Amino acid sequence: MARPHAAVIPSTPLDAVTVQADYERLAAELAHLEGLAPWEAFLGRWNRLKEKISGERARRDFREAQDTRSQEAEEANRQMREEILPLAEAFDARIRTTLLGAPERAALEERYGNLLFAVFANEQAAFAEPNIPLNVEAGELTTRFERILGGAAIPVDGETLTLTRTNALLCHPDEPKRKAAWESQAQWLTDRSDEIHGIYTGLVGLRQRMAENLGEHNFVPVGYRRMNRLDYGPKDVETFRASIKRHIVPLVARLREKQAEWLGVDTIQPWNMGYFPGFSLEPGVAPIEEQWSRAQALFDRLHPKLGAHYRRMVEAGLIDLENRPGKRPGAFCTSFDDEHQVAIFCNSTGDAEDVSTLTHEMGHAFQGWESQWIESLELRWPTLEACEVHSMGMEFLALHELDTFFSPEDARKFRKLKLIDTVTILPYIAVVDAFQHWVYEHPEHTPAERDATWGRLWDEFMPGVDFTGYEAFKAVRWKRQIHIFSDPFYYIDYAIAESGALQLWLMAEQDRKQAMETYLKLCHIGGSESLLSIFRSANLVSPFDPEVFTPAVEAIKRELEL
Repeated sequence: MARPHAAVIPSTPLDAVTVQADYERLAAELAHLEGLAPWEAFLGRWNRLKEKISGERARRDFREAQDTRSQEAEEANRQMREEILPLAEAFDARIRTTLLGAPERAALEERYGNLLFAVFANEQAAFAEPNIPLNVEAGELTTRFERILGGAAIPVDGETLTLTRTNALLCHPDEPKRKAAWESQAQWLTDRSDEIHGIYTGLVGLRQRMAENLGEHNFVPVGYRRMNRLDYGPKDVETFRASIKRHIVPLVARLREKQAEWLGVDTIQPWNMGYFPGFSLEPGVAPIEEQWSRAQALFDRLHPKLGAHYRRMVEAGLIDLENRPGKRPGAFCTSFDDEHQVAIFCNSTGDAEDVSTLTHEMGHAFQGWESQWIESLELRWPTLEACEVHSMGMEFLALHELDTFFSPEDARKFRKLKLIDTVTILPYIAVVDAFQHWVYEHPEHTPAERDATWGRLWDEFMPGVDFTGYEAFKAVRWKRQIHIFSDPFYYIDYAIAESGALQLWLMAEQDRKQAMETYLKLCHIGGSESLLSIFRSANLVSPFDPEVFTPAVEAIKRELEL
């Protein structure tokens, strides 16, 4: 296929004056709504306005992510954060209050479903008007942090690299190269540690004030409400982290011992964590210019629907693939809700990890397209941990079609490395989640206590990594984890989702057709059900079952000969 054109996301005119006028017209109707039909028509108009704002918010964020140096994109996003979203948030709360107390509520719940109204009630419980400006401040701090990472210029062996390209070198077959990249990145973050700590201290303080405005002792319950976690809470997540510690950590400890044997060293030092000789693939093994057509072949093979969704996105310029200076690190999927379109953002460098990232983000996109039938904006996407089942599940389902990207031998290595990455990331996710719970449960902590807690949790969940001589660098890892700053309590969602994705993998090992049917069913459900209901609908074991990881651990042991 021809090289697709670069993703160009056009803007639509939207300002606070227009949004206020639209909302005032809606608000004026509230006092006169009587009967089911008028309420249905009103909810339709409200939904379309929310779609318009959500769509433009996503477009502006996408454009700023494409070039964090663009003052125009920064200003457009600032206007959205500071002028438009606070206005919408206040009006939406006013509408929810009237809706939740309306005599027609029972009939409307029957029409739209109980879940939507549970979401509305939960959003209302998480809302306090004094928190609107605090959210704006938090958004500004998060943007400042993202700009620090997006503007990273890290010297490695005479080159100046982005954070993403430095990370890619951590899988380089040459150990001096890996070490140089890790040391340079760690030093770069250490040099900015005070600034990063200052940003995070500001965020923790703002979120503590938000919690107090809602009558809570700390931000934890508020954070869970904001995540719309309707059928589980912190105790369930604590149990889930305990499952990781019980089932996954011993497996990782054994894997690190084997890794040391493969490397011919006594212990695994931090720059060697991501390199597994015999499994790691050569840099540049997945050239960016070939990724477009190879991904098309992969998705066509998996299912015609998936191939069609991907082709549509390529042709419409809804994929921004390659890494470049000024581009925000990381990857994400988003939706332009008013246009009923889905887009993805990546940072491909030509390495094997790009394949995981592309299939991951396309997994989100497939769900986004398959869920367009859902009328209510709030239910089109599920809660984030359910979203990650689609993305991580797609990574596993793609393992059977890797010859579209790699030689048979490299495909074999990639498959094994995917399993290695899965078991090694799960304890890290548990560290991030436990760290965030500690942070918000102890809002008066100092930066030194924060770093010390990270180190303690790292030692608890991350066995087999030797920081001797580099102890001062142990705490830098959290300082480049965007989720910790922008999305409190989100990161555990990846592990919760992985428990479902691993079940899809085991299913595909036995019956690929059944696994794909289950996957498409999950995508179609979207957010029309809560997390645990989604797992039940797909006949998946609950993530909070203490033995949820047992079958996968046994299979991985066999696969990796551990």
